[in-house]
Amino acid sequence: MDKLLEKLREPFAREELEFRVGAISREKMEGLALAYVQARAIQNRLDEIFGIDGWTVTYKEVSAGFICSLSIKINDRWITKEDGASMTEYESIKGGISNAFKRVASSGFGIGRYLYKAKNKWYPIRQQGKGYTFIVEPELELEDNTLTFKKSKKEEESKVVGSSKIVIEFGKYKGLTLQEIYDKDINYIKYLKANAKDKKILQGCVELIA
Repeated sequence: MDKLLEKLREPFAREELEFRVGAISREKMEGLALAYVQARAIQNRLDEIFGIDGWTVTYKEVSAGFICSLSIKINDRWITKEDGASMTEYESIKGGISNAFKRVASSGFGIGRYLYKAKNKWYPIRQQGKGYTFIVEPELELEDNTLTFKKSKKEEESKVVGSSKIVIEFGKYKGLTLQEIYDKDINYIKYLKANAKDKKILQGCVELIA
């Protein structure tokens, strides 16, 4: 059973994680990154561990939401857990069903529960339609530091190479690259991070002082 729980609660691969904008700063320049996984990632995990005939799910509509019952077959015995979620603003029925499924997978069987321990981290955002999207990809880090997604060696090298090619065409450091400015005056990089409108400059600054 311990090995089974370990497989269920295993962190998802980095590419399976997604982030949505939670709270927004007063200046509407930064947003709180909330990590989550799509329902299909959880479905894939259940298929891999129990097989397509080793788990089943049912839904019951309640006032303004849904109750999801997730049953898993363990040692020829069906174990069922329930949890619910309200309808969402966008695609209300589909969103409510999906959220109810993800909640019972987490509360009942521990799948993805570690995401609730994510540190509150803010990232630059821009408006997209009626909502907001992140300018740079957020990184997951847990409050207890049991899991941190680190950049690969290749990503770290590309960070330096990228910042060495971005040349500033204004201000007191006109003609210098971001990397050169960083080596001379990190506070100016912080200033650019807070005020730059150019997406490449902003992303370069964020990567340099991450």
